[in-house]
Amino acid sequence: MPKTHPNQSHPFRHHRHSIGHVPALPALATNRLLGFTASSLVGGFLAIFLYEFFGFSIQLVLLWYAINFALKLPFHVVAAKIFSRIGLVISMIIGTLGLMVFYWVFFLLDSGSAINPYVLMGTGMIGLMIVSGFYWSPFNIDFAEFTDKKKRGSQVGVFYAAQRLIGVIAPIVAGYIIMTYGHQLNFFVGMIIAGTSIVPLIFLPRFDVEYEFGFFESFQKLFSKKFRGMSISMMSLGAENIVGFTVWPIFLYTLFEGDYLNVGLFTSVIVIIGLALELFVGKQADKRSVKKMLKLGTGIYALGWVGKGLVETVVGVFAASTFHSFGSIMLRTPMDTMMYEQAADSGHYVDEYTVLREMSLSAGRVVMLLLLVGLTSVFSLGSAFFLAALVTLGINRLAKYQAGE
Repeated sequence: MPKTHPNQSHPFRHHRHSIGHVPALPALATNRLLGFTASSLVGGFLAIFLYEFFGFSIQLVLLWYAINFALKLPFHVVAAKIFSRIGLVISMIIGTLGLMVFYWVFFLLDSGSAINPYVLMGTGMIGLMIVSGFYWSPFNIDFAEFTDKKKRGSQVGVFYAAQRLIGVIAPIVAGYIIMTYGHQLNFFVGMIIAGTSIVPLIFLPRFDVEYEFGFFESFQKLFSKKFRGMSISMMSLGAENIVGFTVWPIFLYTLFEGDYLNVGLFTSVIVIIGLALELFVGKQADKRSVKKMLKLGTGIYALGWVGKGLVETVVGVFAASTFHSFGSIMLRTPMDTMMYEQAADSGHYVDEYTVLREMSLSAGRVVMLLLLVGLTSVFSLGSAFFLAALVTLGINRLAKYQAGE
């Protein structure tokens, strides 16, 4: 019997003028934007925190992330089986609580807690495993359900433009907090904001899903003919963006000689440049072939990585980052528009598609991180950017995948 996605009323939705009648997409977007604010405050400087904690060893930082994503990879299937029973909203709440645990234990880690630091780090990894498994797949399932097929490109563009607006302010605020009060206050503020993101979730309509793939079957499906194009594309994306999340902040940290505020200011300026372009690209994604836009964006984005690998001065890095930001927008908006279209077109297999996507992202990140451990042991940090440029080209495989084949 095919699965269904019944739209059930939340208890708050009793009266047509009640707050419970907030439209689903704005409520979901508000949740994610609050979560993005928290992650922008903490995530942009997390790699630098770990870099300092591990005695300025980039290899240990990369190994920490590799272990983290290796743990997440099988947990996606376990979490999918659980959120099939408890529902997507409850799952996203549990995932957010996992993120709060992560922020809290790292707050303790920086405040000199008597608890063994590696116990705290292990607990933090569990928190990240929970948010990765319980939050991201349900969020993407709901986002695919709530966006309008005819306006999906514009909606994704507006959503990312709002994220970029937050991305202008958050790095500067985080840099100032860390310079003035230290990492621990930044972790605490991130935890509080993440907690507030739970509130919009209670007004979402409930969709019930049933994840049908077994544990080992899920890994087999990753490289099956039906999902292979999507899996390779998402592995490439995961491999590429982990460089931006780990190596790039540390590169800026060394470039600005440990000045957190300058790192934040630099990041914010690059975001400002791309803000207006985000809305334009979103509208074009509704009018033009997203496949052609994806191919163009992938090429520009790969060249941006090459540019970052070649420059060493602040002016050169600024120019390369501006070009790379343009490529990022040209790539991410059509790519995510296509991804949500394919997820929505998967019908009752939307949860399977989404979980496999998350697994592919984690797998790509693990492989890339292990490669980077060896690469950075021999070459400079900039060598990571050339490898990122190479794997970026694999993202084009998404254009060859068609949901439901």
